Amino acid sequence: MTDNEDIEEIKQEKAAKIIYIALTAVIVLTMIISVVSAVNRRNRAKTPPADVTVTDGTTAPDQGVIPQITAPADTIRPQQKPQETKPAQTESEITEPAQSAAEPQEQDEPASAERIFVVPVNGSVIKDYTMDMPAYSVTMNDYRVHNGMDLRAYPGDPVCAFADGVVTEIYFDPMMGQTVVIDHGKGLQSVYQNLQVTLPDKTEVGAAVSAGDVIAAVGETSLVECAEVTHLHFSLKKDGAFISPSDYLGPVYATEE
Repeated sequence: MTDNEDIEEIKQEKAAKIIYIALTAVIVLTMIISVVSAVNRRNRAKTPPADVTVTDGTTAPDQGVIPQITAPADTIRPQQKPQETKPAQTESEITEPAQSAAEPQEQDEPASAERIFVVPVNGSVIKDYTMDMPAYSVTMNDYRVHNGMDLRAYPGDPVCAFADGVVTEIYFDPMMGQTVVIDHGKGLQSVYQNLQVTLPDKTEVGAAVSAGDVIAAVGETSLVECAEVTHLHFSLKKDGAFISPSDYLGPVYATEE
């Protein structure tokens, strides 16, 4: 073996050692980073969530605002006055007859302004809310649940806000077409679908609306209901779950056969 070959072999051995050392350092560094990340995640998991203030003035773990359930207009009752704390009775007072339980308690006068709910379009119901029993879909030729109320209308008919609230969403749903969502507070939302794409200038996210304000026009943008007669698909949500619009509008608009 020549001197040049010896030198070349020595160089190769040195290069191999350098590569081995570099790989070892990378592996050790990776392990250190993994250990540090795991420790940080464990520390974050042990940190208790911050308290949040809920609507009734108390604090609770970070589980969101506790909603307050609002009864429909026909079930709203006047609030009762808080019962006053009475002092302990004296011996002479005990001998007096107690007040009859049948006597009505004093109540506050009803609120001067109750919430108003209006039907979004002037049309009869062609398909009602049904989440328990699937209904036949002409368009899809099958049976499926229906999360809202279809109100018959003509293209371009005005669509009104169901109640006072704030527009929170405007988007085009691939299945249900142009959509507007209004938040009415206390967990209640109204959803309007199968609208025309073009909306009034005042209908924008963040806009405050009153019951009866025109927010859109009836369209033909719903893909899964395109074989039905022209209509507004109107639905309500309470605390994120669909409910029957009849709970607020009443069963006064008979379903057409």
